Amino acid sequence: MSRRGVEASRLDGELLLAKALDLRRIDLFMDPDRPLNAVELAVFKGLLLRRAAREPVAHLLGVREFWGLELLSSADALIPRPESELLVEAVLGCFSDRQQPVQIFEPCVGSGAVSCALMREYPAACGVGGDLSLAALAVAARNLQRIGCAGRMGLFAGDLDGCLASEVRFDVIVVNPPYIPRWEMADLQPEVRDWEPRLALDGGLDGLEILRRLPGLVQTRLRSEGVAAIEVGHDQGERVAGMFRSSGFAEVSILNDYHRIPRVVLIRNPVIP
Repeated sequence: MSRRGVEASRLDGELLLAKALDLRRIDLFMDPDRPLNAVELAVFKGLLLRRAAREPVAHLLGVREFWGLELLSSADALIPRPESELLVEAVLGCFSDRQQPVQIFEPCVGSGAVSCALMREYPAACGVGGDLSLAALAVAARNLQRIGCAGRMGLFAGDLDGCLASEVRFDVIVVNPPYIPRWEMADLQPEVRDWEPRLALDGGLDGLEILRRLPGLVQTRLRSEGVAAIEVGHDQGERVAGMFRSSGFAEVSILNDYHRIPRVVLIRNPVIP
């Protein structure tokens, strides 16, 4: 697979072998000399061929770990990334009491990974998530069911907050919108460009198409002592923070991810008109 440009090909091979044998990866090292029968070998070869065609490992395994949760993954929704865990960390840093009945809103909910993590961290929380993609919403619903939180999170098909009553406000808003500039789409890794939903990636000509709409959404939907955490592209932090500051938000900060890349714009305590 390395000849096909696949990074971490050894790790991928081990994960796919464990999948073919219905084992954990660690079990492979406990019995390294175990032979494969004909069926197992055929399944393993099929998985390797698909990976060599640059199909993401998360799709082949059908699951992806996020915030310690094993969540379902498919081509219908964006694969959860470690960088998006910073959204969860940002909220936890603002609402330290895990027993608070916080109300959460996640537009562009995708697979539901961020909301699933927050629902697990705040057992008294409830919330709403929306997405334009019915297929992504189905993945989110299954993930919420998988972790036992389906009854606390409503889902709707729609553009940002368009389906919500005008008076509804939340303590927490988390957003991982599409933010990749359209001109960069062709240069993405094949695993992303060819296998993940374009709707979840394409942020318009400059990548800011949805991000420009978020100051208005946060002003309308966030409670006065609430917090909004928004994931942004590697070079968008200052521009997006500037949008919020010029819209009248005073407490705006930028959080770096584990690679010291500006990744999350954090807004706290908005002034409610």
